[in-house]
Amino acid sequence: MEQSEWTGSQSYAGDIMASRNSYSNARISCAPNTATHTATGAESSQTLPSYGIYGIRGNPIPSNETSLAGSAQLQKSPTEQTSNSTTGNFNTGIIFSEKPLPSHETIEDLETTRTRQLWVIFTWLVTWWIPSPFLNWCGRMKRPDVRMAWREKVAICIVIFFIWSILLFIIIGLGLLLCPKEYVWTMDEVAGRTSPRDAYVAMRGRVYDIAEFANQKHGLKSFEASKELMLMFAGQDINASFPVSVRMACPSLVSKKDDPKYDMYLTMADATVLQAFPFTHKVGALSSSKEMSDPSFYGKYVVPTMNKFKKGDVVWDYDWINSMHVDQGKYWRVINKEVFNLEDYFATIDYPGNTDKKWQFLNNHIVNIFDDKGSGSTDITKEWSEIPWDAQDQLANYNCMKNLFYVGRVDDRQSVRCLFTNYMLLAFACVLMTIVLVKFLAAMQFGAKNRPLTPNKFVVCQVPCYTEDEASLVKTIDSLAGLEYDDKHKLIFVICDGNIVGSGNEKSTPRIVLDILGVDPEYDPPGRDYLAIAEGSRRHNIGKVYSGLYEFEGHVVPFMVVVKVGTPDESNRSGNRGKRDSQILLMSFFNKVHFDLPMTPLELEIYHQMRHIIGVNPRDFEYLLQVDADTEVMPDSLSRLIAACSSDQRIAGICGETMLGNESKSWTTMMQVY
Repeated sequence: MEQSEWTGSQSYAGDIMASRNSYSNARISCAPNTATHTATGAESSQTLPSYGIYGIRGNPIPSNETSLAGSAQLQKSPTEQTSNSTTGNFNTGIIFSEKPLPSHETIEDLETTRTRQLWVIFTWLVTWWIPSPFLNWCGRMKRPDVRMAWREKVAICIVIFFIWSILLFIIIGLGLLLCPKEYVWTMDEVAGRTSPRDAYVAMRGRVYDIAEFANQKHGLKSFEASKELMLMFAGQDINASFPVSVRMACPSLVSKKDDPKYDMYLTMADATVLQAFPFTHKVGALSSSKEMSDPSFYGKYVVPTMNKFKKGDVVWDYDWINSMHVDQGKYWRVINKEVFNLEDYFATIDYPGNTDKKWQFLNNHIVNIFDDKGSGSTDITKEWSEIPWDAQDQLANYNCMKNLFYVGRVDDRQSVRCLFTNYMLLAFACVLMTIVLVKFLAAMQFGAKNRPLTPNKFVVCQVPCYTEDEASLVKTIDSLAGLEYDDKHKLIFVICDGNIVGSGNEKSTPRIVLDILGVDPEYDPPGRDYLAIAEGSRRHNIGKVYSGLYEFEGHVVPFMVVVKVGTPDESNRSGNRGKRDSQILLMSFFNKVHFDLPMTPLELEIYHQMRHIIGVNPRDFEYLLQVDADTEVMPDSLSRLIAACSSDQRIAGICGETMLGNESKSWTTMMQVY
């Protein structure tokens, strides 16, 4: 091996030993399995250690056997066979010792990052209500770091809960906030409620359900209204049946000098409306009725009774109101989204017999605004506010108009404010459907595609695993071994994230993997240090490397297994640093290989076994296939993926079609297909 390939790599081991802050008792060594490399002039000699190399189904490969790729000879030198030295001397002159570090070495606490500090503060803010003694006693969490890890998980769950709450608020609550639920009906909707159990009527801008009211007795004994006669009003506007006297509706605007026995009633603008209704609840119309003889009949009897059956308000489309005003010259106007119809007022003034000024009881400014012959604005809110009057006069005129001429409100249900959330959800749905459609079209193969030639690129098939069971691991490893790809150009690289026993498993995940690959249970390689993706002392981690050959249905594939075992002081989930650390471990290794960067002891061990045990120079690997430990790959998938990448240099990454392996097992798996 050339000296240049080791110079930058070995020098980092000394830096690791000098820069460790919180794990001074850990030893970084290559003994007793140490490789000694020397280079003198044009000649070089290699002394390879007696590693636990396992071939097909765990059978050891003789050290003098030609490597799999045929690029190196594995031989033992006489020096290593007779030496009991515990040190290894590399060509850089760096010496690694198994002896403990000096007792006078200063141990420094690793500085906590700003991000970590903020996360810890947030974690305590959301989990302060869970006392630590309770976790210690009930949760059996004796160690503070375990309790903190548990709190962090709770904090993450709380964050997820609030994110979902915000999402549900946007989907449900935001619409109700922008456009509160309104119990309103158009006259067309009222007209459709005519059944005996669902009979609606409209009266002075409000909607009432008279289904129950119709079942009661009405009228005098001499003239009693039947249920069938009452249901004739269903779906109708019954203003004409309940005329309101001007004196009662506008007491502040009608002269008190007038005879109180004389109550003014407005003339109906549309005579056919009055003729369509058989009842007229007009004061004095039925002298034998005590209630109808009362001048306050409407406010005293009608309103309290009908309020028991009130359902909501009548609403009108603004465009329809505007057409009534502009196109037909009607006296329909909008004030603060309330709709007023002064047809009866102007019909009364214009009636030939009503020449008395007492019929002109509204403010002249209001009359002028309404009587614009369709040239003004339909919404007169601004004009209403600009009328020069005092507050008392304004209130008196408003109450009078509300009692006599109010017919409902403007229908806002189709406004942008009310439809905003619908548009937003529709936009989200369109984006999602577009993504699904694009992915669907991208996954389709139009026309016949010839099977690509098997490339000769070197590929690492990486499998991170945590708590998977044996069946899942066997399925994944066998599918990788059975890939229709040159066995000499692929390497199965399994990373066990900690010495963990998964739920339902009798053995730890690393032991399951090693048993599948045929590794001798008695073999225990030395641990090698490396820097993990973690905080504080958990950055220091130790891994063990296994390698050999795996046979499956005629395929003989090299494999490597890295087991993250953790430091000696770890007792809970020892070695576990997360899936991201497992993926970055191999990516970081190849980054250092291709750029001649310093390596950690674990990476040096991987380099050695990959170069001298597997027999492939790490620089030769060009592609990395990442597969989950419960995924089965199709036999031709790797060939097609690499062929696609090789044919287009712009491709940096590519993914095949993902399918469910148990799509027909249950309704849940069937739904997961989509």
